[in-house]
Amino acid sequence: MEEKKQQKKIYWIRYVGAVIVTAVYLYLWSQEGILWRISKGKFTIMPKRTTISTVFLFLGLYGCLYRKSISEKKEKIRTTVTFLLTPVVILFFVEFANISGPNLLWRKISLYHIYKTGWNLIWLWILLFLLYCITNSMKLSGFLLSVLMAVFSLVCYYVDKFRRVPLLASDLTDVGTAMTVMENYNYSLRFYDVIMLLGITVWCLCILRTVKVKLFTGKKRLMAVSGFAAGLAVFGWVWMYTPITQIIHLKINTFLPKKGYKNNGTLLNFMISFQVMVVEKPKGYSAETAEELAEPYREKAQLQTADAAPNVIAIMDEAFSDLQGIWDFETSEEIMPFFHSLKEDTVRGHLYVPYFGAQTANTEFEFLTGLTKAFLPIGATPYQLYLSDSLPSLNTALAREQYQGILALHPYYENGYNRADAYEKIGFRDFISLEDMEYEDSDLVRTFVSDDKDVDMIIEEYEAAKKESDESFYLFNVTMQNLSGYELKYDYFEEPITIERALYDEEARQYVNLIRKSDQALEKLVSYFREVDEPTILVFFGDHEPSLPDTFYESIMGKSLSDMEGKEILKRYQTPFLIWANYDIEEQEGIETSPNYLSMLMKKAAGMKLTPFECFLEDLYEEIPVLTVNGMVDKEGNYYQIKKKNPYQERLLEYQILEYNTIFDMKNRIEGFFD
Repeated sequence: MEEKKQQKKIYWIRYVGAVIVTAVYLYLWSQEGILWRISKGKFTIMPKRTTISTVFLFLGLYGCLYRKSISEKKEKIRTTVTFLLTPVVILFFVEFANISGPNLLWRKISLYHIYKTGWNLIWLWILLFLLYCITNSMKLSGFLLSVLMAVFSLVCYYVDKFRRVPLLASDLTDVGTAMTVMENYNYSLRFYDVIMLLGITVWCLCILRTVKVKLFTGKKRLMAVSGFAAGLAVFGWVWMYTPITQIIHLKINTFLPKKGYKNNGTLLNFMISFQVMVVEKPKGYSAETAEELAEPYREKAQLQTADAAPNVIAIMDEAFSDLQGIWDFETSEEIMPFFHSLKEDTVRGHLYVPYFGAQTANTEFEFLTGLTKAFLPIGATPYQLYLSDSLPSLNTALAREQYQGILALHPYYENGYNRADAYEKIGFRDFISLEDMEYEDSDLVRTFVSDDKDVDMIIEEYEAAKKESDESFYLFNVTMQNLSGYELKYDYFEEPITIERALYDEEARQYVNLIRKSDQALEKLVSYFREVDEPTILVFFGDHEPSLPDTFYESIMGKSLSDMEGKEILKRYQTPFLIWANYDIEEQEGIETSPNYLSMLMKKAAGMKLTPFECFLEDLYEEIPVLTVNGMVDKEGNYYQIKKKNPYQERLLEYQILEYNTIFDMKNRIEGFFD
């Protein structure tokens, strides 16, 4: 009776599998551009893709429908072979659908790529045996690994599609933030991803047709699991906390992450990225050394006199970038006319930010603290990983100067990048997020609160504060209007600015029209404070360049992204900034710097008193005006990579020691130095 039930169950699994495989194949044919296309009225079949998908169809149907009775011993052998081959099959399909297209397994065969392929397989076998230890089932562990890796492959694709930057281990801390912005993206699949899903589905059906085989039972299983767990713990510690990856010549490319994925393969590159999350003490670090470095800047700070204590309005505008200021291309109208018109009492230039297309909170962190991501792991977000206690910042410094407000304003959900908790730890007295706001549909652009409405809220908060007290007011604002993606169309969002025909891109057109709205909102804010009697200084900057298609960037650059080298690569990390005051300040143009210096430059331009740490930054800025995770540029315009030998290693070590002291050595943090 039990045998009949089992046979009936297998019967239905086989035929349901056949239906799924056939349905996927029909779906491929239903989508123009995957297996066929119509060009100039002519119907054309794509032979390679059609052949591949048809082969998978017949293999799938064969695997689902054909069954021949064999001996129990042969069934166990087949099950074991299927179990051990699962990582090989999974690697094939994951790499076939990798974020950069087919790469690791589709190159000219060499020992180098065999070596990298081997390491990908090692990690897959580790995961497979880990699942086996948990489930004690070859069938279930093989099935779970297949499903998990299919999901992993899709996550890699979507992360790259939406951010133009590959998935790294540190992105796991940004899951909550990612969930809040999911609705603004298009989740269509490529041909490669459909084939990957189809292939893994077929393999899962093959796995489900195997029999139960248990290698260990009872005490033997307990011993095997304990041994594997102990071995995995040791291997994990060695992988994370020793230079093993350097010794065995495995490394990720933090400057051009996509190259790392192409060279290493998807899973291996992701696993290597765990290692760069570990923060080690700087060479020669001690609290005493940090104190010695701080002492001369304490003395310098004490000699200062403050010429002004103006109201401070700091705005980090989402994805605000002057693409025409970096690369020359034509549009039907000027994109940022007001921004470019500001000359009087204005300091203007470019920031070189830590990331492209995403990681807003890292630019924000550098501006507010004066610390740099150059000494922290690539992709890691300090708000989520390193703020276990209070951290000195611009906020705490202005609070000591008796400023009122010390207010953060962000018209989106408070849980993004752990801001609600992080803002409290870096000294904000209040945080106004989307949950605290009242707005109408007319206040939205696409699905986000507009920069125009954002400016209205800034003015409202300023006026409300001034009714309570005459003390200087400080507000920090992160806008939301221009968040990517730019694929979806909205009937109520007009796009009057067009891009020259040779460069036409629908996403780019939407983006430049969003920036025009930001420029108009900036004009509204400046016009308001021009009429305010109290001295006020405004610092306005972008957090990163927009996540537009690589093809668009390559068109405006006139070369492939992979051909960019040295300082040229920094152009993809460039955003504009301005410091404007409604009173007399020294005008400056063409400044190139990075966010870690910007609050210091703002205070210096305004005539405000610098903290000892800002005095250190002032000195360092004179030597290295641009310092980012992607490299640095000295006062002569020379470009250097941070982790390679350069003439400024001693100065960088001083900065690194001071930074480590304030973030990671809280018990011995230098008193009164950072704020």
